[in-house]
Amino acid sequence: MEGILLEPLKYYESVGKAAHEKNVAAHFDDLVEKSRLNVEENRATVKKYKAEQATVEKIRDKLSRKKALRVLVILAIIACFIAAAVGIWQLTKSNGLLGGSLLGGGIALGIGGIMLVVKKLNPAIREVETLLSKHEKKAAELRSLAEKQMAPLNALFTDADTLRLIEKTMPQLDFDDGFSVQNHDLFVRQFDLVDEQSQHCSVTDTLSGRCFGNPFLYCDKIFHTLGTYTYHGSLTISWTETYYDSKGNRQTRTVTQVLHASVTKPKPYYSQRKTLYYGNQAGDELSFSRKPQHSEDLSEKALERKVRRGAKKLAKKAEKATQKGGSFREMSNEEFDVLFGASDRNHEVQFRTLFTPLAQCNTVDLLTSKTGYGDDFYFTKRRRCNMITSEHAQGRSLDHDARNYYSYDVDEARRNFTSFNNGYFKSLFFDFAPLMAIPAYQDEPVQSLEYPKEYPSYYSTYEHEAMANQFGERLAHASARTASILKTNFLCKENGRDRVAVTAYGYATEDRVDFIPRLGGDGRMHAVPVPWIEYIPVQRTSQIAVGLSESAKAAKTEENRRRFAADTLFHGLAAWILEEK
Repeated sequence: MEGILLEPLKYYESVGKAAHEKNVAAHFDDLVEKSRLNVEENRATVKKYKAEQATVEKIRDKLSRKKALRVLVILAIIACFIAAAVGIWQLTKSNGLLGGSLLGGGIALGIGGIMLVVKKLNPAIREVETLLSKHEKKAAELRSLAEKQMAPLNALFTDADTLRLIEKTMPQLDFDDGFSVQNHDLFVRQFDLVDEQSQHCSVTDTLSGRCFGNPFLYCDKIFHTLGTYTYHGSLTISWTETYYDSKGNRQTRTVTQVLHASVTKPKPYYSQRKTLYYGNQAGDELSFSRKPQHSEDLSEKALERKVRRGAKKLAKKAEKATQKGGSFREMSNEEFDVLFGASDRNHEVQFRTLFTPLAQCNTVDLLTSKTGYGDDFYFTKRRRCNMITSEHAQGRSLDHDARNYYSYDVDEARRNFTSFNNGYFKSLFFDFAPLMAIPAYQDEPVQSLEYPKEYPSYYSTYEHEAMANQFGERLAHASARTASILKTNFLCKENGRDRVAVTAYGYATEDRVDFIPRLGGDGRMHAVPVPWIEYIPVQRTSQIAVGLSESAKAAKTEENRRRFAADTLFHGLAAWILEEK
């Protein structure tokens, strides 16, 4: 296993993918056995329910058609009585023939329509409604029975299933229950993790652990940037002008013109980004960055052209670096050097030490393969901290809530469980793959850090922010009309919990109008109105408590959550709102 992991793409294709699928299937089967669910009985119930639900849909369609027909008849009745009224009006105009025909025909047809609605359509609709109610009740009973049958299995799903299954497939990965204050300290002091304290970003979720004994942290953050937006307005003007027609006669005409104007004003923008941080002591002075080029989309010939052109550019860059006393040197493996593209590297010796011939081949395989996600990742190294931000990971939540699998149908639950866990493993594996492609990154770390006997807080600032974000808009300023960036400030420890101040930064909005002067075709200046939105910064500070209680571990169902009385539960932690200002 260790040997084959030195070539991550081959490992996934020949071992990892199949092994995980087998483990996922076996775990689901084991849960079914433990639940003592009668699978065939549930399938029979579900089959009956779906058949009953299909009948319900057919009856609903039939009912809709009958009701639509009734509406058409009622509209026809109204039209008939309108025709009768017109007939009366014609009679007053001494138009006896037309008036009599409209009056008599309208009344006769209107009464006939009423009789059709009362005697035929309404009873038919009531009959279909009764039938529908009967089948809906039967479908609800079958659905309830299926849910009751599945309840023991649904109760066995846990939030830890996904991570434990990955650990079983790849023992080299070891997940934490949360990003502890001790691990945070380790990452910062020994692996150069830089904490972003800016009020422009906030942690919404984390996933941490160790890979080959080295610490990693998945961090999902929301970012705020203040940009601009261009608003547009228009004004239609008109004037009268004189002209001469083709015969020389003097004429006048009205001319219209639409004047346009625009204003550019500040506007906040928000984005979400998920990044994998990996701490490793190898190449401790090396920094570089690369961005995705989607080489997997290129044909063989297009790839060759790309490498040739890129190699020429790198050769020129190396020549200039030599002339100016720089350190950049192109690699002998042109394909790797061009496709990986880390030309801003600051330490050629350490770069070559990390990217051995095997590492180069592994990396090129990942960049050009369609097995995973290809060349879709940013890779940034800052000394001992490596950061992977992949495009595929942005569309997948870090959340592995057991409720993702709940179902009344054992086969649907299996599909949900299988699809989610196999997809989660693939996404996570190919985030780690660029790191595992480097053999030196699979070495165990040398731990030399002495931990303090006691930390000021129980939990890391990452967990504080992640917990605060679970409250959503409850902590936002009352006037905020945008998303809020939540930043935390640890206050103190008390009763086994962290007391934390949470400041929510957002924007209130006000509708404004600017009047922009524009010269019209009439030779006059006009004020064109341009509506725009002013974003006014607002903030609000609250206090929350973050802690863990044994009773929180049992808070799996909504009923238990209410009994536990926590305002929110996340990551095995509980949080309460203490003060709101």
